Amino acid sequence: MSETPSYVSQPQVIDLPKLLADVNAGHIQVPKFQRPFVWEDERRVELLRSLRAGIPIGSLLVWRTSQARLPSFETIAGVKIPRPAKGQTISYLLDGHQRLTTLFAAFLAPTTPKKVKNAGAEDDIPSPIYFDLEQDDFVVGNPTGTWSCLPLYLFLDAVAIRQHFRGKEKEGGLMTEEVDRLQEIAEGVLYAMQWCRIPVIPLSTDDVELATRTFHRVNSQGVPMTEFHMVAALTWGDEFDLREIFEREWAKWRLPPGWEPASEQQTLNVLKGLLGMDVVRAPGDLLVRRIRDRPELASQPVELIARAMNFAASNLAHTPAAVPYQMQLTLTAIALHELPDDDLFIDEEWLRRWWGLTTAWGSFASAATHRVQAALRHLRAGLQGQREPWPELLFRSTESAPLPTLDMRNARARYFADGYAAGCGQTELLRTRGARAIISLYGGQGSQLGNRFIWPSEELDVLYTALEVGNMRLLQGHFIDQECLAAWRSQDIEFFVTRREAKMNAFEAEWFHALRPAEFIAGAA
Repeated sequence: MSETPSYVSQPQVIDLPKLLADVNAGHIQVPKFQRPFVWEDERRVELLRSLRAGIPIGSLLVWRTSQARLPSFETIAGVKIPRPAKGQTISYLLDGHQRLTTLFAAFLAPTTPKKVKNAGAEDDIPSPIYFDLEQDDFVVGNPTGTWSCLPLYLFLDAVAIRQHFRGKEKEGGLMTEEVDRLQEIAEGVLYAMQWCRIPVIPLSTDDVELATRTFHRVNSQGVPMTEFHMVAALTWGDEFDLREIFEREWAKWRLPPGWEPASEQQTLNVLKGLLGMDVVRAPGDLLVRRIRDRPELASQPVELIARAMNFAASNLAHTPAAVPYQMQLTLTAIALHELPDDDLFIDEEWLRRWWGLTTAWGSFASAATHRVQAALRHLRAGLQGQREPWPELLFRSTESAPLPTLDMRNARARYFADGYAAGCGQTELLRTRGARAIISLYGGQGSQLGNRFIWPSEELDVLYTALEVGNMRLLQGHFIDQECLAAWRSQDIEFFVTRREAKMNAFEAEWFHALRPAEFIAGAA
């Protein structure tokens, strides 16, 4: 590996081949506090179209330091990147990860070291992009192996382009004029790529605070990043990596079937609660300071969320797709922090009522800061045996409102669908298919509640037959009675749908009143 990259301390504009060579040589490292590569195919293709058209794609910002050593992605686009030698000045990419990875992946040559198998979730390997001379455009993949669909590395090598076309001429079978036409297109792309220049702006400093503030500023513009990425960058240190802590802790837990680790952002939200901060909107600088003051708390959110998930799976929702609001899971995890590490100390019935009523009342339909904090205080007190009245600023009602349409995007509908699926023996169908487990019986009635069934779509004829012959064994749990069957046989569709909807709402109302909302509102036991 050469000692000096193509830029040192002043902004420079370098050509594309040299930039890619610097990446491959390890001169540019991508620190792990960056977002993983997430660009979809269309965005990658659009970037390459911009290069060809001579449209600037923006500068890359790198942090050059000889003192700091940051954990960096071991691979880029699946290619292992060398580690800089000890004491060597390193350039850490602060802005431009998605663009740089797109270019590096697109122009990989056969001489590039082999891709690393199982590179890991941190480095998804993008699908290869080609230039289709017939379409005169960039395309993803070349499944048929068409000779006129060229890998992009050829467009950085004039000799290779010429050899490619000379080979086609020798093979014969193509009109000379056609080969010349396609070669002219290829050479135009070659010229555009060889003359492509990309600005690289170095931030030369050994001040970690300055580098992280710069990272925060540039990444607050353009494509938004999550709060987690910002906090992970600003709290990173030689002995503290928030992402690594979360990943390590999640690897320890065996979750209920079908449940997955919570997102980094949700895990961070629980950490905010443990630090005594607003779960929804915490001042970034204060959050960073508190994490630095109490780094030992960073390993605790995962255990609490896992406990909340296990409790929810056993008592509240048969499938994670039926959890009404992720905020319920988040607040439950925070509240569990002050209880002994033993589910025997959880008042399961009270917590079930809390989840049910906050769902029926739409308590987290909008995550307003003061409302979330009020709900958390109420939950904490309740789990500690202190039955407080439901906060005045939060909606409450002792009457059950009619169900919305059975749309899984609605919190109440998700919770109802979970109970419906359990009652008719279709929990597994709902777990595996989610919203696709819910079908409409009559096309003309659309999404009306009484027209919706949890039933395999490929077995719709079985449902028709069961209704026709009155097979109550198959129809058990689907809110069908003799009046519904009579309406079906007489083709009174409107009555069938209306009658079934009434039964569904009656079922929901019975569940709601069993939660004893008046006692809950008053803070009674």
